[in-house]
Amino acid sequence: MKNTTDIQSLLIDIIENKKIHTVLQPIYNLSSQRILGFEALSRGPVGTILATPDPLFTQAEKFNCHAQIEAICIEKAIECFARQNLPGKLFLNMTPNFIVNGLVNPCQLKSLLRRFGLTGSRVVIEITEDNPANNIDDLKNTINELRDIGIQFAIDDLGAGYSGLIQWSQIKPNLIKIDKYFVQNCNEDMMKREFLNAVLRLADNTGAMTIVEGVETQAELDSVRALGVSFAQGYYLARPTPEPSLRLPEVLLSVQKRQPAHEFIQQQTVSLLLNSIKAESWHTPTRTVMDRFRNDKTLYTIPILDGVKVIGIVMREELMEHFSQPLGHALYDKKPINQLMKTDFIVAESSMSVEALSRMLTDETRLEARTPFVITENGQYLGMGSVRALLRKITDAKIERAKHSNPLTQLPGNLPIDKEIDALLTNKQSFSMAYVDLNHFKPFNDQYGYAKGDQVIVMLADLLRSFQNTQNCFVGHIGGDDFVIIFYQPNGQAQLTDLLTQFDQRVKPYFSQSHLSAGGYASHTRTGKPVFYPLLSLSIGLVTPCITNCQNHHHVAELAVEAKKQAKKRTKSYLYINPKQIPDSLTQPEPSSPDAPLFYESEIPRLSLPQSSHEQANQPYS
Repeated sequence: MKNTTDIQSLLIDIIENKKIHTVLQPIYNLSSQRILGFEALSRGPVGTILATPDPLFTQAEKFNCHAQIEAICIEKAIECFARQNLPGKLFLNMTPNFIVNGLVNPCQLKSLLRRFGLTGSRVVIEITEDNPANNIDDLKNTINELRDIGIQFAIDDLGAGYSGLIQWSQIKPNLIKIDKYFVQNCNEDMMKREFLNAVLRLADNTGAMTIVEGVETQAELDSVRALGVSFAQGYYLARPTPEPSLRLPEVLLSVQKRQPAHEFIQQQTVSLLLNSIKAESWHTPTRTVMDRFRNDKTLYTIPILDGVKVIGIVMREELMEHFSQPLGHALYDKKPINQLMKTDFIVAESSMSVEALSRMLTDETRLEARTPFVITENGQYLGMGSVRALLRKITDAKIERAKHSNPLTQLPGNLPIDKEIDALLTNKQSFSMAYVDLNHFKPFNDQYGYAKGDQVIVMLADLLRSFQNTQNCFVGHIGGDDFVIIFYQPNGQAQLTDLLTQFDQRVKPYFSQSHLSAGGYASHTRTGKPVFYPLLSLSIGLVTPCITNCQNHHHVAELAVEAKKQAKKRTKSYLYINPKQIPDSLTQPEPSSPDAPLFYESEIPRLSLPQSSHEQANQPYS
């Protein structure tokens, strides 16, 4: 360890010569497979004791020069980002105390950004828990001033310290960055997944977006994707470097998932959100636009045109604010409205799907994503749409899907499965379907209890969700411990073989060590006959139906049930591929009833009822 004098001299040298360099780590949008932005991470002189962040800032705090070091770090980060002309946003770490005192005033940061050709809308400030501000009101006031120039805010490392949730409630950030502790091994830790779920729900309710840090394995990536996390960073995706690559990591370059057929046919478009609002020309006097707002209290946005093309929008509150200033009328009355319009806005074609628009609005953390958007047809102005109307459509769709989802796993239930199969057959699109079923599930419930049984069902559902994220397929939950996977590219044998291996590994923690060692456990039938039950395993029946001869989901179900029965004849996890493409019912004189259920009651074990179809009178459980 160097002595105090050496460290102090090194700090002086760093400050006088600005010997800080920046490395940048990409943050990725997992749904659109694009770069959201880059987090700037500062490093001291290479080969010195202050080369890494912890000793650098610890010693800077000790020698009372933290603010000077932090200011150099911010300047170097902006310079590094701007010099490479990187896309997306620049994420800057700042302590609350520096935001209040170190910046002196927001004009300094605005001037620094202007020097390097950046606007405030390109910057996200991550507020750390170090050096808390002495006065929260001062912090909030400074943040509001910075927001006025377009800068957004994130709470950094949520969950790592005590003040994250307090800052969340007080600052109302645009983004939440979840500490890497809750991401590491989240695929195996239910408590961490529950925490992530809770933060995601809270973020949705407060209008914030969520970034997870520290993704280091494929399993972790699959888990956060399955939970619905939109943004992520971590060594598994990309390490921090001085000149980051703009190429997407291979692990994100998965095949785009095909939209379920029945949802694709019924897809709603942006035209349903259309609100006809009269536009104004760019040279219209500002006073005229102001009068429209004053005369119509329901009017909040007016589009501005150059010919038939929208070049900007005017927001009611912003224009009112200009006119509320001293000499506001004298300054703005006769000026053309294009001098006060916003040029940063969202444009959506009327034929775009509601789902695609939703992805666009959440694709980047932009302030304009919360404002009304312009709707065009072939590039010409058509009308306006509101985020409120979009959210209403999405909420209605979610409610409709929830009606037909399994309450335990939230996966699509029987009706969506039936519609998906029928749509594929109608469209003459080839596919394969796997019927997934747990073996020896009823005796497991009796041995370990229904709560543990529910945990196994949820574990299998999570595994299938992560499977769905990397494959072109649709996953549904029939009921109990029965699931289906529909592959839009026929076969899927290799993927299902891997699924069996993963299940056999993940199910082990649900058993006691003695039962694992014995390969099962002893019990009794209802008649008191001793019986030994093996550990839980997975049976999968895979079918590729003939899309010409199979007329509806009932025919596909017959093939799948038969394949699943063959797979269940084995005592361990097994995949059975049914060579048949046409069910026996199509070769018999009497066709199956069109009103028959997809899977007969005898095929569906009931998870939480004492009477189970897995149990047969006077016989061991199947």
